[in-house]
Amino acid sequence: MKTTKIIFSMFTLFTAMVIINGCSENDLELVNPNGLSPETFFKTEAQVQSAVNAAYANLQTRGLYSRHIFFSQDNMSHENAGNPQLEADKKQYLDFSFDSSHGPIADYWESCYRGINKANFVIGNEERINAIDESVVSQATKQKFLGEAKFLRALYNFLLVTRFGDMPLITEIPTTTEGIAKSSADDVYALIISDLQSASASLLDKSEEANGRATKGAAIALLGKVYLYRGEYALALA
Repeated sequence: MKTTKIIFSMFTLFTAMVIINGCSENDLELVNPNGLSPETFFKTEAQVQSAVNAAYANLQTRGLYSRHIFFSQDNMSHENAGNPQLEADKKQYLDFSFDSSHGPIADYWESCYRGINKANFVIGNEERINAIDESVVSQATKQKFLGEAKFLRALYNFLLVTRFGDMPLITEIPTTTEGIAKSSADDVYALIISDLQSASASLLDKSEEANGRATKGAAIALLGKVYLYRGEYALALA
């Protein structure tokens, strides 16, 4: 009986060693079929559109058109006396007493840069988007989606540069957590103009586009507004 136990134990140990040595580490590195990555994502029109839609989403945050942008623009107008019942952080716009700790301004800044980041995700994957077979997504549709991303990046940058002047100019998704140095306002405007010129060449007219999406007219109008802010009146008129 004792001999049998020893033989059985040795057999069990031998079997375990065979199983362990027979396992490949590659077999343990499984890919989640439900997971998405930039390398596997841009395969269909719906996927490209969803990435572009994500860049629109930040326009609807509290930092921007869902709430705070209206207070910041209206209350800093010299013609607006303000409501005496305003909350403290809204009243600070009236008397220009805000500083870097002001919550709504931080929300504004964050909303813009999150939108830029999402637009950069689309623009940075232009090669993958253009590689999609035209039987799946037409070339015109690909360019339209890229034009929307460039329009949105230009809009977010315009909202920032008109409020802060010199600022970090981010054209790709950051790969580190280190701070990014400021670029001059002129450099920011140069990218805005380039993005809008490119977008206006590929976006659809309003009559051809779904409501709420960037159009050729929107890109041209924003470009004209940028030229006005720059004092380039002949270009704005054109």
